Amino acid sequence: MKEELQDKLVEKYPKIFGEVGMTPQQSCMAFGISVGDGWYWLIDNLCNCLQSTIDSNPDTYPQIVAAQVKEKFGGLRFYTNGARDEQHGVIDFAESLSFGICENCGSIEDVSQTKGWIVTLCPKCMAERGKARVE
Repeated sequence: MKEELQDKLVEKYPKIFGEVGMTPQQSCMAFGISVGDGWYWLIDNLCNCLQSTIDSNPDTYPQIVAAQVKEKFGGLRFYTNGARDEQHGVIDFAESLSFGICENCGSIEDVSQTKGWIVTLCPKCMAERGKARVE
């Protein structure tokens, strides 16, 4: 993810992304939010849902801290410290949605996964990826 988009998420959700900028020995968030720009809006909405639920029910839901956010096998992985079952359900839902969203541009039209190193892309981004490999 571009640094400017990551910075927006960190600024908007400082409690969730408090480990961004730590060393690799301290947190996997030292590597930042390791996904394409196309999933920005998905992660933004996920964090908004999680944080607003926490803020309105602080006695029920613990503060979630992102331990690692990355792409794996073509899907979003959002690992946390201290989430409850209900919070894991929201995270699982967002992760499942990621398989239908182009990681590169955010399109939801005809999205599919590449072969080999699995990435979720729309046809346009898939073609651009193919051209880049040939050159």
